[in-house]
Amino acid sequence: MGESVCVEEAPQVRLAPHPTARNAAVAVSYLPSGSVVASIPALATSLLPSEKGKRCDACHVLRSDEVQLRRCSGCASFWYCGTACQNAAWKAHHKKLCKSYNAFAASTEYQALTPHDQVDALLLSQMVAEPGPWRPVQNGGSGNLLDPYATFLELLKGPRADGFELPLCLPRGAGNPEILAVARELYMRFGNNNFVVHSHLNSYGHGVFPLASRLFNHSCVPNAVCKYVIRRSEPVLMQVVALRDIEEGEEITIPYLDPALPYQTRQEALRVNYGFECNCRLCAFMKAIHPVLPPPERGSAALHRMDAALRAFALGVGGGPMRIPTIPGLFERMPATLHPVLHESYLPTLSELFSKTSHEGPYVDAVEDGLTSLAWYVLVYPPNYPQIGMHALELAKTAWNLLCTDGPNLQPRESDILEAQTRRFLDIAAIVLENFGPEGDDGGPLNEIQLLRDALGS
Repeated sequence: MGESVCVEEAPQVRLAPHPTARNAAVAVSYLPSGSVVASIPALATSLLPSEKGKRCDACHVLRSDEVQLRRCSGCASFWYCGTACQNAAWKAHHKKLCKSYNAFAASTEYQALTPHDQVDALLLSQMVAEPGPWRPVQNGGSGNLLDPYATFLELLKGPRADGFELPLCLPRGAGNPEILAVARELYMRFGNNNFVVHSHLNSYGHGVFPLASRLFNHSCVPNAVCKYVIRRSEPVLMQVVALRDIEEGEEITIPYLDPALPYQTRQEALRVNYGFECNCRLCAFMKAIHPVLPPPERGSAALHRMDAALRAFALGVGGGPMRIPTIPGLFERMPATLHPVLHESYLPTLSELFSKTSHEGPYVDAVEDGLTSLAWYVLVYPPNYPQIGMHALELAKTAWNLLCTDGPNLQPRESDILEAQTRRFLDIAAIVLENFGPEGDDGGPLNEIQLLRDALGS
């Protein structure tokens, strides 16, 4: 039957044998689409440098009219939404980092790091500032999944073999052999286990969620995804959400990276960071048709026909009402004549074009470019993948802009068709993002959907 996880954070999951991975997390019972499979509080988090001063360094709540952030009076480089977060951070790690932080942040070692390595350097420093919780684990802890420290040290070490070590932000003399040994043990598990934390799919920090790392394997065609719940004065909470109905005994998988990345980019990233080759349905399909021929030149009649064929295949546009797939693997049924849309150059060029025309116009071109992008997303992503919903919302806003700017010059039938399209884009966005559920900062896409529906008189 497999090992039941038996923890409050993931009551719907048990561990079962897996032919190639360490284990598989499988559903204890039927889980309907939109179910929260697991709710896992962060063991540690750290903000990207660009987010410092914009969010509470502890709970990550965003500065607003209702939330005023106060600087730490010691280092003046950390901000908190109130005394609860400030006191919790002080006890956990900040009392060890406070006096050293500014010199550390100005050091050549720190400045030479990439922004993401800078986040990890601070994250690692926070985790080793108080080594007490790690001692019983290192001295024969049982790997109990109830203990996040034991669970973290049970995680597999990453494949990185270049000997790189992050600098640590610690008081002078605190970097003793015990601390350095703990830091090395922890950092060897960073690259293949830590998560990029996001609000409305915009990255703002890194987080350590040991139970999620221990439970869920990767797939480029996942049946679940992660979102992050931000509540004032509480640790950031990861929730794993079912994208579709999951049957009892079915493995629950999440994406470790964006499935829209080119096939070879995904494989290289998974090999370097995680030490495995992905053989999911999408990767198996891409391997079978590799190498993919490039698409026709942008602006050519041949590419225009290919774009139209993609929209017709994925969305039904042109011959009937727009619809989106409800089962994964649409790419497996695509005609070979459309394979060039999976070339690594196709989506980046199309996305850049949509971004430009949706902001600068002409909006009529933006709607067509955005519709082609939506077709690509539903072709590759599994149903209810949140990026589909976010793009459908952007497409609805673009169509609304077209209605507002060109509406008076349109024929009544043209205006009615465009308004119906806008409503359909909103419906798609709502289906996907309501399944994903509220997440991140207050407001966000669900509020935008309602505002646009109100503007349309829905």
